[in-house]
Amino acid sequence: MPKYNPNRAKINRSYTFEELAELFGVHKNTIAAWVKNGLHCLKDKRPYLILGSDVKAYLQQQRRQQKKRCKQDELYCMRCRQPTKPAENFVEYIPVSITKGRLTGFCSVCEGVVNQFVGVASLGRYAVLFDLSVPKELEHIRESKKPLVNSDFQ
Repeated sequence: MPKYNPNRAKINRSYTFEELAELFGVHKNTIAAWVKNGLHCLKDKRPYLILGSDVKAYLQQQRRQQKKRCKQDELYCMRCRQPTKPAENFVEYIPVSITKGRLTGFCSVCEGVVNQFVGVASLGRYAVLFDLSVPKELEHIRESKKPLVNSDFQ
């Protein structure tokens, strides 16, 4: 199921199948399939109505069911779309900001890219689990012992 934004449905409003289909950009048969799959529908009178709060709860539940948690020694494979162990237990840390970064490696199943965002404080824990490669900090040109010859810094 594609990711639909549950916040598009207003909780204090009721919708017909056609209105919901237009709201989420799908066919009205998709809404009928949602009703068959568990979305609550008021079928007392026609047109059938669906409460916005029920739509929001249904879509949030579907999103929670699709989430897959990684175990401590697993990273998420983008190709397999599930948590897997990295190939040869090797991962590389790529800093994103001062406080967090990304562990990347290759999937042991399909050789696709595996990722997980982690905090800098938790790198010690991952160094025990994986063969972790952390890049050295880049030194500033002014701190270099061999500056460029064509440099104006003096």
